[in-house]
Amino acid sequence: MSSIHSKIQEAASQNATLLQGLHETDSAPSQLHQQNVYIADLDHQVAVINKRVADLKRKTASELKDHEKYRDSNIRRFAHKATGRKEKFAEKAAKEEKEYFDAIQAQKSAEDELAYVKQLKAEAETQRQSFVQSAERHKQLQAQLDTLYNSIFAGHTPEFPAEDRAEEACTSASQNVQHLNQQLEREKHILFLLGQTVQKLSEARTFLDGAYGMSQYDMFGGGTMASMQKRNYLERAESAIQQVRMLQGQLKQAAPDIPSLGALNIRMGDIWSDVVFDNIFTDMQMHEQVKASIQQVDREGNKCSDIIRGREQQLKKLEGESAQANERLKQARLALQQAREDAFRRVLGGEQVGSGLGSAPPGDMPPGYAARGYAPPDGPPPGYES
Repeated sequence: MSSIHSKIQEAASQNATLLQGLHETDSAPSQLHQQNVYIADLDHQVAVINKRVADLKRKTASELKDHEKYRDSNIRRFAHKATGRKEKFAEKAAKEEKEYFDAIQAQKSAEDELAYVKQLKAEAETQRQSFVQSAERHKQLQAQLDTLYNSIFAGHTPEFPAEDRAEEACTSASQNVQHLNQQLEREKHILFLLGQTVQKLSEARTFLDGAYGMSQYDMFGGGTMASMQKRNYLERAESAIQQVRMLQGQLKQAAPDIPSLGALNIRMGDIWSDVVFDNIFTDMQMHEQVKASIQQVDREGNKCSDIIRGREQQLKKLEGESAQANERLKQARLALQQAREDAFRRVLGGEQVGSGLGSAPPGDMPPGYAARGYAPPDGPPPGYES
């Protein structure tokens, strides 16, 4: 009996410390799991975009050869002129030049998208390290607690049915907390992706505003420089929209129930007519196309903002459920401790055991142990700000 008494006395302080550490790191395994899934998806995106960039580089090189063939060929120009097909040559030259510039833009957009995904991956890897540390601490604490309990209780204890029931209730409560934590981390990740989408739509809107201003200037005699600056803004807007499309693909994987955004097409216009054959009519046409692109981005930006507000309510609800589940787990753990203490008391023939595991009055608890209220760790997932 003295051995059991000693074990209880010796276990009190360590038990309190381990329980405190477990409550502090309960969400870490779910956070690490969600982060691993996210990084795996980013790795897949990098591989896909790398292949697309390589394909586009080959296409750009091919289009450049075709473009140079017509740009530098005096013989072809003379032959078309001699046969009365001068306009036909100009059309072909314009077509090759447009296809070359389109290829350059597609390549640039893909390269920008690749850089953005690599940036997200670097940030995610940094955040993952903190989750690894917390999850490893949680695992070690749980192992230490299991070792501590196994040194006192070994497996099923039919002579103490109350302890068995309390242990089952504690296990069930722990599983419920982990399930809710997984849902919570998934919802935070969804909001992170939605936040990134809004950010990229905002970038596209800024570039389109610049293009719109240049378009107005171009209609009033801005000339070639205004036209080229306008196209530069439009190309940057298209790069931002391409990143929005990538984020939408990630959202579809994470939350298939979220409706996709509508078509987002930045109307680049025709460089041949907008720059080479620049006139008031082409300028007016391009002005309307930029205006239509702005309306598209505004419409989908508002739609995305509405989705975010709805998901924030869902997140708030999950946070409330998680807090309640954590409180139930805390109570289940304390009940398990009480059941084990009661079992020891019976073994000792009713002797009061000052174990500090739940039976002694608050003022008699050993140093380092006190009744505490626990809540899930604060803070959003990487990159998300509420």
